Amino acid sequence: MKIYILIFFILFASIVVILKLITSPGPVTPPEISLDMKRYDTGRPAYQDDEETHYRQSTDTEINNLKLMAFARAFVEVQLYMNKAGNKASYKETTKIVQNHGLTVEDYTKIASQMNENSDFQNKVQEMINEVN
Repeated sequence: MKIYILIFFILFASIVVILKLITSPGPVTPPEISLDMKRYDTGRPAYQDDEETHYRQSTDTEINNLKLMAFARAFVEVQLYMNKAGNKASYKETTKIVQNHGLTVEDYTKIASQMNENSDFQNKVQEMINEVN
């Protein structure tokens, strides 16, 4: 059953990415960076051991965990919707479900893509999904 859910999830994430690329208003290009922003600052140490940096890093981790939990809840709800709606499922409805959990479609797709790339990350998210169920 877990394999079917994972395959369905990968398929769903792929469809979302493809639809996002198809519906983008123009070609996707990287932002231009001015020459001033390209300079390298070798005067600053690479690692900082102050309390502010430690606090900022721990806050980022908490935000990531909150996003992952929101993703897990959204994923479960999207799966329920997809199972009920079948072939009548709409992209707008799944987008609404994702946004109701405080995520953007981009965040949802990014997390799904990371799951496909990193098995440890996939296991962590799968555990959160199992907690939600």
